[in-house]
Amino acid sequence: MWRIDWIQWMWLILTFVCIVLELLTTGIFFILFALGTLFAFIASFFSVSVTNQVVVFAAVTLLCLLFLRPFVRRWLHLDGSGGAGSVPDYIEQNIGLEAPVTEEIVAGGKGQIRIGTEIWTARAVDNRGIARGRTVRVVRIEGVTAVVEPVGPQKTEEAFQ
Repeated sequence: MWRIDWIQWMWLILTFVCIVLELLTTGIFFILFALGTLFAFIASFFSVSVTNQVVVFAAVTLLCLLFLRPFVRRWLHLDGSGGAGSVPDYIEQNIGLEAPVTEEIVAGGKGQIRIGTEIWTARAVDNRGIARGRTVRVVRIEGVTAVVEPVGPQKTEEAFQ
């Protein structure tokens, strides 16, 4: 009967921690570290020194980051390629939407709009002022600021409910 040494427990625990972290994120990043820790865990059963286990971990993780991650991101359409199975991310879904101005957008400055149930900082695409209550269309997103342009006839805020 074989026993699990402390270093093997460490690799096993790190594997599960990396898997949990991957489940909490969406970047196909921590799962590659989990593969590295899993290979180091397997190497530990072959009487490989701790130093060499760390080398196995580093090498497998690096190879996965360099070669496997780009392939998987393309396959899952997470690289921004907009493949057939891709879903636009949350920010991109706001582009083209109409929204009411909830706080006046001052000329050359910023104000606020409401997209759905969220309040966004906004600025006009041409840096002119837009009055509160006016309807705007989101042209693009720059960081956490929506760049907007006024649209045709003014709508009431109830129209956006």
